[in-house]
Amino acid sequence: MSIEFCYTVDFLGQPDSPNLFSQQLLQNIEDISGTSPVLRIGGNTQDLAQYCENCLQAMNSTYRPGSTEAINVTFSKSLFKILNENGPSSQEYVFGLNLGRNNVEIAKAELAGALAYLNQSKLIAYELGNEPDHYVWPIVNYRSPATWDMLAYVKQTMEWLSQLSAGQRFQYGSIATSPTLAGDWTMVQAIKLGIHKLDTVKIISSHAYPGHVCTPEFAALVKLENYVNHLNTVQYFSAYIGEIDAAKSVGLTYHMGETNSAHATAGTGLFFHNGVGDFFYSMWEPVALNDSAPAHINPQYYSMLLLADVVADLDSPRVYRVSHLDTYDLAHYAIYDGFVLQKLVLLNMHYHNSTTETRPPKSINVAPVLGKDIKMKRLTAPNIIAKTGVTWGMQAVDETGKIAGEEVIETRSDGVVILFASEAVIVEKSS
Repeated sequence: MSIEFCYTVDFLGQPDSPNLFSQQLLQNIEDISGTSPVLRIGGNTQDLAQYCENCLQAMNSTYRPGSTEAINVTFSKSLFKILNENGPSSQEYVFGLNLGRNNVEIAKAELAGALAYLNQSKLIAYELGNEPDHYVWPIVNYRSPATWDMLAYVKQTMEWLSQLSAGQRFQYGSIATSPTLAGDWTMVQAIKLGIHKLDTVKIISSHAYPGHVCTPEFAALVKLENYVNHLNTVQYFSAYIGEIDAAKSVGLTYHMGETNSAHATAGTGLFFHNGVGDFFYSMWEPVALNDSAPAHINPQYYSMLLLADVVADLDSPRVYRVSHLDTYDLAHYAIYDGFVLQKLVLLNMHYHNSTTETRPPKSINVAPVLGKDIKMKRLTAPNIIAKTGVTWGMQAVDETGKIAGEEVIETRSDGVVILFASEAVIVEKSS
């Protein structure tokens, strides 16, 4: 998960007063998979943040009326106490530093605070700056368009990283534009310019937003039918294969450091972005928005439960897309432990948004690879647009964040999976 920097306290709570709802939701994932999701603390507002060690508040954010992100953020050493103590025992982070304000002393102060007060065993990496390809007008006005390009970005960050504490791990890039549109703003180009030669750079990161609602014209193109078209998703993310291969070629890990409503199996990890209020793709709302909207999960949270079960009990999970079987509305993934097939994940992406129309099923024979005796756990909802009534193995998340109800594991002796429109299953051998 990626959490917009200014909303960190909303999600995790105050010092000595954790957000119990978020804590439980993260704990659910740890209980199933053995580890909590890595939390990236970053986004646009990491480039507006400054460290004030002894300020009274863990975080103080200023908003314009009607805005969904802060226009100024300060944080104190108490924020690191929150990160240390308010999550599950296995909680790890990527922590964002400020590049946008163009003052290395700001980043130095933030890193010094983190090194002094944050348990470094919880750090996957630090990250310097967010979406630097958007640093010029009309997105933001951090740099001059006459001088700001990939070469200038690489030059500045290499200079800054050499000044920041040696021996720290950094996630580099966070480029927002798709490689098909970005010109020189690609991680392939950054590697050609030598950023991997800095021993502090361990991870390459790109951001991917297949659609947005920032203008009425683009908002009109955002349709759920397009998002659930499996082949559309595969095609969109194929643009990042070059980025991934470039990272691997120099021994670096690759992360999709922010994404919203769609993802693929490419790369090593991906971070769904989360905020408060107007973030339509957040896994949950961590605090009450008003008297009639208490803290609650969004249906997307169930995908995290499914993914936790995908890797549960596997020492070395590997995920492979079975591409020759895929269609626009049916996706197949083979889950291995090392080199041994253990599970299948099947997704019926057929768009079903009705509670009255017939819900078309698909029959998938998995006997050739798993045998006839199989068991499965099912993700379902009344329809694809449902905000309530979602279940995973017939269990649901209650208002405290706990998983409630009796788990139902289905079995069959003919190796045939019946999968209805807008459902997903994990299938395994039953014995």
